[in-house]
Amino acid sequence: MKLDVQVKGKLVARLYRERDEYVLKYGATASAEDFVSLTMPVREEAWKWPRDLHPFFRQNLPEGYLLNVIREEFGPLLDGTDLSLLAIIGGMGIGRVTVTPEGVAPGTQLEPLQLEDLLTGENTADRFAALVHKYARAAISGAVPKFIAPELPMPNDVIATLGKSTLRTSRHIIKGSDANTPFLGFNEFYSMRVLERLNVANVAKARMSEDGRVLVVERFDVDENGIPVFGLEDTCGLLGLPPHEKYSPTTEKVLNAARSYLPASGARAQLEQFGWLLLTNYVVRNADCHAKNIALYYTSLADIAFTPVYDVVTTQAYPRYAASAPGLSVEGRKTWTVGKTLERFFNARLGIAPREYASMVERLCESAVEVGREVIEAAKNEPQWHGIAKQMVHAWNDGMESLRSPRPAAQFRGLTAAIEEAKFSDPEPPHTSRDVIGRSELLAKPRERR
Repeated sequence: MKLDVQVKGKLVARLYRERDEYVLKYGATASAEDFVSLTMPVREEAWKWPRDLHPFFRQNLPEGYLLNVIREEFGPLLDGTDLSLLAIIGGMGIGRVTVTPEGVAPGTQLEPLQLEDLLTGENTADRFAALVHKYARAAISGAVPKFIAPELPMPNDVIATLGKSTLRTSRHIIKGSDANTPFLGFNEFYSMRVLERLNVANVAKARMSEDGRVLVVERFDVDENGIPVFGLEDTCGLLGLPPHEKYSPTTEKVLNAARSYLPASGARAQLEQFGWLLLTNYVVRNADCHAKNIALYYTSLADIAFTPVYDVVTTQAYPRYAASAPGLSVEGRKTWTVGKTLERFFNARLGIAPREYASMVERLCESAVEVGREVIEAAKNEPQWHGIAKQMVHAWNDGMESLRSPRPAAQFRGLTAAIEEAKFSDPEPPHTSRDVIGRSELLAKPRERR
């Protein structure tokens, strides 16, 4: 089996298996700007990877729930290799690179989805499962239920102007909840809002459905017409790691992998972007920030930058995952009790002095207090959100306390008063079964204690 590899619709290379190696071979007409990956620039010699697909091509392969759906829908077309999986879903995915069977143009003919129906309707588990099955043919990673669906077609005059109708894809990623992560849309929307409302870093734009079960995320790899123009590479792939090793690198290694590609002219702003993402995960207690959730995007080698922040969730809000430590270690430790660890990391690795670090912490904490009050108010208006809201604000209180100075100033605010005013009970205790947490595809398996 040979696959065509296109960059923004232009055929530039072929991908195939040769004995025990996977091979990417650029065509004679590929120019330097047609590179498929930062790690594989255009050259005459083929790029080979032993046993498995090159990490770049594995970064958007479906995981968990979506992978199981694809196996159900397309089982007869799969031969057990990632190459056959890519042949099915690679024509519609994230980023400017598409992969299709040899001779097949990118793009899929699927029924358009009415987003407003999704945002205003009742998104039961069965309804969302049916949508995932319907729109399963897309390259998108992640363990939670999600899909990409085409939108209503553009007017003919716009298509004629663009001349790229076959490349047009959805401008949104639709994420749902499951039994392990109820009201995930509500959780992620407000968790992301803690950073977004400060307007200090790029954050992916998203809308929550009225029932709080679905999150519709605007894609940042496409232009206003839904045409993929940005390349996107996560740090897991940049490190040459397969997706299942996304929790194995350290924060230092992830930063170094990305930093080597950042243009010097904008490095300072990019390091601050990284810092805001890192701190936000500690404030809202997101244990699922791993090497696949930190990525670069670009239109050329001159404008490489960290992507807008995405996939930030208060994992501590779910008792099944509440005992999990941060996904990536800092200074060799995975702990929420950071002490001076993060301050040293920011100073030495990001060039952010302790005073500026402390200011960033306080701005995020103040935002968490304000958004926490929004969460509590939302739960008053919609009783079914009471449980997740209670868990989230308790987690944020823990996050703020662990980041702040051990001698808090009198003016420091938390959410304790708002929690008491709302008459929220104590949070549900974490599940202690190591087998349950270890089997989860959402979070890394817990490490043995020493």
